[in-house]
Amino acid sequence: MVGDPAAVRTKNGLLGRKPPSIVDVDAITAEVITKTLRAWQQGQKPPPDLLALGLLSDSATGTAGGRDIRLRDLLLGMTTAELARARQLEEVAEPAAPVTRQALLNAVARDFTNSKGELQAWSALYHRYLAPVELSAEELAAMARVDPRHFRRLVDAGARRLTDHLRRAELAAHVKARANQLGRHLPPPDYARLFGVDAPRAELTGLLRRPGGPRLISIEGLGGIGKTALARATAFDLAGGNEFDGIAWISARQSRLTELGSIEAMTDAATTLADIIGRLAEQLGLATLVGLDTNEKLAHIAAFLANARYLIVVDNLESVRDVDALLPALITLAAHARILLTSRQAVTGYPLVHRRAVEPLSLEDSRALIEAELNRHRLALKLDPDDMQSLFAVVGGMPLALRLIAAQLGRRPLPLLLADMQQVRHRAPESLYTYIYRQAWLDLSDPARAMLLSLLHIAPEGEDLEWLQLMTALPPDEFDDALDRLLAYSLLDVAGTAAAPHYRMHRLTITFLQTEILSRWEE
Repeated sequence: MVGDPAAVRTKNGLLGRKPPSIVDVDAITAEVITKTLRAWQQGQKPPPDLLALGLLSDSATGTAGGRDIRLRDLLLGMTTAELARARQLEEVAEPAAPVTRQALLNAVARDFTNSKGELQAWSALYHRYLAPVELSAEELAAMARVDPRHFRRLVDAGARRLTDHLRRAELAAHVKARANQLGRHLPPPDYARLFGVDAPRAELTGLLRRPGGPRLISIEGLGGIGKTALARATAFDLAGGNEFDGIAWISARQSRLTELGSIEAMTDAATTLADIIGRLAEQLGLATLVGLDTNEKLAHIAAFLANARYLIVVDNLESVRDVDALLPALITLAAHARILLTSRQAVTGYPLVHRRAVEPLSLEDSRALIEAELNRHRLALKLDPDDMQSLFAVVGGMPLALRLIAAQLGRRPLPLLLADMQQVRHRAPESLYTYIYRQAWLDLSDPARAMLLSLLHIAPEGEDLEWLQLMTALPPDEFDDALDRLLAYSLLDVAGTAAAPHYRMHRLTITFLQTEILSRWEE
């Protein structure tokens, strides 16, 4: 990486990556544009000033070929588009084909008849430098019935307008290129559109952009409730701003649930502290750290982050085997970077961590998601209100379950799918419950399992602590430990106020207990 302009050197002399600095749009001037247009008209090579524009990269223009050609196409396209727009506003007809010298001169005459300055400026610039037939300023001025000096002033005015458009387009291209650079480590989205996340997305983005905001945020909730999607959407938004120099994304996810309802293993999960730190060093561009032990890598990474603004995302924290060692390491890095976690288990015991629970979708958002998924699968099916209520009563706004059901509606009717969800007869619901709940259930203590089962009849809006104590009948020490475990695994939610908290259970959790747990005990 020696000589790389996007490289930065840490206090320890290590090189890492930072995105390129913003292009100086002040270099785009009307004078430079006029010189470029005049050079083309005279068959000469244009000055190099505009050839370095980010707009001329293949990804920005979608074309191949030399930068000279792409620049001419760009300026011609901008000018003709604005000329056509101005003509439409002034209700001036476009020139008829074929475009001959006389047709162009007639078009100039029409453009200058009872028109305003904007149309005249674009027309003067186009016909003087970009028309397919070369026309002198004098003959154009004669057709426009203006003094040649005034016509030249209008050409200059058109160049200034083109300058403004080019500057705006270059800035937009830079923003897009920078967002692509910052977001290059983000996983591809596994959704066509997100629903019900606008508020938490804006909240998280605001917290991470705020200079005095939390250094480490944990997004928490049940599997399949949308933690990864929310984290990715937040990181994507931040990639389009100027608050960070880079974004790293390390995934510990070991499996995913496919649309067919099967659990698919992920082969590239980072599941240990060493894996995550090594992956982080790689994404930071610190290739020279290979061979060092984890603690040495951490020290060098911290030194690098002290000179760069980074967002670090660790997805599926609960899948990391030595999470008790990872969290202190991340807290150390949080002194220099912002860190975003997703976890099915609550990150408790760390005051520095700002926790953000993901709520299930509302009935309205659930319906919108289902309809969007049916449309994506090209299924011309309609859900009446009663069907949606039945679906919501079982699934309770769980995005993963809603997408799974939508994908299967083309093969099996909704009543049968819902019956399967509640009777454990088919592979798909079994896989869904296994993906979301199985490991959490196995990790629970016996008192926690007993508490969870005793809360099957909890009200949808929740119950208070006294009701929980009455229903579970556990000794105080076992009750407190069981409650902590259920909250840590997001199997129980707390709402209300600090003075009067209410505890709720997700509807899909109730369905899981009634089918996977109680039905198997009966068997």
